[in-house]
Amino acid sequence: MSAILSADDLNDFISPGVACIKPVDEIQKPRKDAAEPGEVEIQMDDQGNPLEISRIDEKQTSTLAPAQISLADCLACSGCITSAEEVLVAQHSHQELIKALQSKEAKDTIFVASISQQSRASLATAYDLSIEDIDRMLVNLFVNQMGFKYVVGTSLGRKLSLITESKSLIQRKQREKNFANPILSSVCPGWVLYAEKTHPYVLPMMSTVKSSQQITGCLLKNLTAYSCNVPKQRVYHLSLMPCFDKKLESARPELLSGDSVPDVDCVLTAKELVTLLEESQNQYQLTPKIKPLIMNQPIEDVYNAVAPPNWPFVQYSWSNDPGSSSGGYAYTYLRIYQDELISKGYNPQDFSMKIVQGKNSDIWEMRLCYQGETLASSCIVNGFRNIQNLVRKIKPGNARGVASKVNPLAGRRRARVKEKTDASKVSTTEEIADASKVDYVEIMACPQGCINGGGQIQAAPNVNEKDWINEVLMKYNTVPMFDLSLQPEDIVKFIEWSTDFERQFSISNERLMKTHFNKVEKPTDPTAILVGSKW
Repeated sequence: MSAILSADDLNDFISPGVACIKPVDEIQKPRKDAAEPGEVEIQMDDQGNPLEISRIDEKQTSTLAPAQISLADCLACSGCITSAEEVLVAQHSHQELIKALQSKEAKDTIFVASISQQSRASLATAYDLSIEDIDRMLVNLFVNQMGFKYVVGTSLGRKLSLITESKSLIQRKQREKNFANPILSSVCPGWVLYAEKTHPYVLPMMSTVKSSQQITGCLLKNLTAYSCNVPKQRVYHLSLMPCFDKKLESARPELLSGDSVPDVDCVLTAKELVTLLEESQNQYQLTPKIKPLIMNQPIEDVYNAVAPPNWPFVQYSWSNDPGSSSGGYAYTYLRIYQDELISKGYNPQDFSMKIVQGKNSDIWEMRLCYQGETLASSCIVNGFRNIQNLVRKIKPGNARGVASKVNPLAGRRRARVKEKTDASKVSTTEEIADASKVDYVEIMACPQGCINGGGQIQAAPNVNEKDWINEVLMKYNTVPMFDLSLQPEDIVKFIEWSTDFERQFSISNERLMKTHFNKVEKPTDPTAILVGSKW
């Protein structure tokens, strides 16, 4: 368990599970020539190690290995459920990264890193630097101090994810004018785990398009291995992300699709990187006292110098996307759909985008209108309280847009409000966003989206949390914008390049772009030991 994890990291916490289950896949059988120990008991030796001792012959002992819990085990368990399921295990910690860098195998390993826009914004705010300067500092840290060979932004993977998501939605839109149920995004691993463990009926509604982290990982490992003429097993990929749950996403077994090499070897958050720097300040410094030469170099030259030689659209890889601080999936779908309609003869001047606010600031709807008529719609839903309302509305058997449970007290209150409204003859025609009635929902577990991920650096004790998040958001918005919808010719270039990549490396489009989901069964063994969970 990470030393920096605390209850403060669990924003929008729901409730912990009470059972942690590690299934036994294989029981080691004793050798045929081994003596039968008979009845045994467990004792501790002088060093505190557990021993199994035979009651028949006390000299017959065996050392017991400690239980190991992997990320895949966590995904198969129906235990803890939070907005950020903070299960941190050994292979995804800053200590393990240091071990990997200092291991005997390090000289034969090629280290590469990808950095998310939200992490860059969080670090830039914490160190009071511009986005360009924090990028220079990160490149200096990873390449010049830690010995990484390549560093890229995650935006190439994000743009391929955005394009794939939008195109699949448009294809469905062409087949059916009104969707029976909205398509739900799946780029937030906290939300995905919640759906798999508690509401499996929504899994058929979820998009199977991978997140930018996983697409970037597949691209970076293959292109690095090719350019350096080494097997993928010798490429170690670190991903810097805003969320602890991204560790779990990188370990999803189905993402490997028969390939034993994971796309991401280690996920660290901005908060964990700061901890690493504090613990290794004599060896690594993000802001060294002597200004590195890289600080005087044009940022475009820096990006090009640390990208693999076969990495495409280098500057775009560090760019941003409009629409939200979580990637802009909902917005990009509508704008690319608008471009599709314009190519078919629709007048660009007759389009408009209508924004409808929800019951709180973490839900709002966008409607693409043509001559006043809504042609397509999408919605942003952040935070588990809003997610719970949505999944109840779209539960099978419910009329679309109607919650599954009616609170009688709330019903009487609404009736009283309606009576007062009717009496005063006040119009109540103001619309409220309803995520259950749109084409597509961009869902993020954390309130305010990825910019407020559980792994982001927190405000100092004397700084207001809301003001701090707004500062980070302002930094995020200074990342140079690249709006795919304004560059339809570049969309074609991205698609053509990814198709060539798949052909060159014999990787299917399913392997590069798609994932799938699994219903996680709840424990049914009444003899299971229940343990109280404490966060």
